[in-house]
Amino acid sequence: MAEIARLIAMLDASAAHHPSFNKQLNCGVAALSPVAEVHATPRIPSSLLEALQLVAQPNYLPPKPCGPQSADFNSALKQVISTIKSFSTTRVEKSPSDLKNDLAIATCKRIFAAASNPLELELIAQDLEVTTANMAARLPSLSTSDLPPPSATESSATASPARGSAMRASIFKSVRVPEFRFKWQFWAEKGQQSSAPSAKDKAAASAEDFAARPKPLGDQIISVKEFYQHFNNIPVENLKLRDSIHLFHLGVKPLWEDPRNSRGGAYYFRVTKEVAAQFWHEMCLLAVGDILQSAVETKRASFNDDICGLSYSVRWNAVQIAIWNRDADNEVGKEKLLVTILDKLSEELAPKKESYWYKAHREHKGFVEPGA
Repeated sequence: MAEIARLIAMLDASAAHHPSFNKQLNCGVAALSPVAEVHATPRIPSSLLEALQLVAQPNYLPPKPCGPQSADFNSALKQVISTIKSFSTTRVEKSPSDLKNDLAIATCKRIFAAASNPLELELIAQDLEVTTANMAARLPSLSTSDLPPPSATESSATASPARGSAMRASIFKSVRVPEFRFKWQFWAEKGQQSSAPSAKDKAAASAEDFAARPKPLGDQIISVKEFYQHFNNIPVENLKLRDSIHLFHLGVKPLWEDPRNSRGGAYYFRVTKEVAAQFWHEMCLLAVGDILQSAVETKRASFNDDICGLSYSVRWNAVQIAIWNRDADNEVGKEKLLVTILDKLSEELAPKKESYWYKAHREHKGFVEPGA
């Protein structure tokens, strides 16, 4: 019915330019033979526009014309058809690159949904004609020598994680994975193991010493493929006291004094060790997926706010996870960032109000002003 209404409106606009607009047309209906008396005389449309208006009414079909239409009617009909054709649109066909992108995104979604199901991954591999002969090289592996061996029943009922990981890695090699908006890089930092360093150690520790602590870990991350190749090989549960793992924009070092960080700050979350790994995982996904970036992004002519990176730092009885932004004075962005984090985190990870806070880098005792 909506299409008919649109067509009627088009006919009205077209008819206004025709000499016979609002004039009764001679439809050339022949004289009818006498028929039995009826209670209601059917309404006979005198124009195509009126006929369409009648058709648009529910439960009504106008009677068929009893004779040939007049020349005026046929002329008006041709004009209407010509007008309608002028409104036709040309369908835009997708380019081959667009189709490849759509297929890659759909395939990646399917792979992630089946990440923990080796059987489903095998089906995807068969669809993509992928072989699994070569496994991707891994970063430092997790030792399992002190774990008890599985029972025969457990072995028969458990699918091999390595088999699933190899399958997933092989599938990723065969598809084009959409790239992130920003490039990222993991960093590893070995902290001071002594909880209370001596005055001599403090005096010896210069700004250069602190700047040299963070070390790049792996290669740059441009898509979810590289992200999980690194993330799955960094067991944060095995970090020692005061060790840290950072995920930062490529080219930004996880230091307060870095030019990209010096005017910024961070939200700090104190998380229990039982849920710290899951909290870290979800925060990383919010970062690389641009969810956090959209909260702080500004439209200034210069010095726009950004999410610079994230940190996972082991403390005595908890883990401290920090989300760094570039502008500590962006009050609106900081408020939106906190709301976004609390809204997007899983319900079981929701932090208590007293367990998180914001602090500008310049407020830390160890902060060194650039150029000082």
